[in-house]
Amino acid sequence: MLRVRLVSMVFVVGLVLVLQGCAETSTQRMINANDHNGLANYYTQQAQEMREKAKQWESWAEFYDKHSDPHGKTEPKQHAAHCRAIAQNNLKAADEADALAQEHRAMRPHGIIQ
Repeated sequence: MLRVRLVSMVFVVGLVLVLQGCAETSTQRMINANDHNGLANYYTQQAQEMREKAKQWESWAEFYDKHSDPHGKTEPKQHAAHCRAIAQNNLKAADEADALAQEHRAMRPHGIIQ
C-alpha cells in the first residue's frame, strides 16, 4: 500500500513538472526574462519563415495560372487567386514580425550588438 502511494506520488509530481515545462513557451520565458535580443532573433526567424511560405504559395498560384485545366468545381484562376491571397497574408505577417523584431532590438540594453 505504501509503495503504491509512493509510486503514485512520484508520478503526479513528475506529471506536474512536465506540465509546468509545457505551460511556458520559449517566447514567454524570453518575455519574463526581458530577453529582447532573443525576442528580436525569434521574430526575425518568424519573418523569414513567413516569407518562405509566401514564396511557396506564390509558386502554387503560378502553377494554377499555367495549368488551366479545371480541378474539380473551382476554376484554376480561383485557385491561383486563393494562393496569392494566402501569400499576401504571409508577407503581411512577415512585415509585422520584422516590426516586432525591430522594436525588441530598440529595447535591448546598450552594449549588446547583433
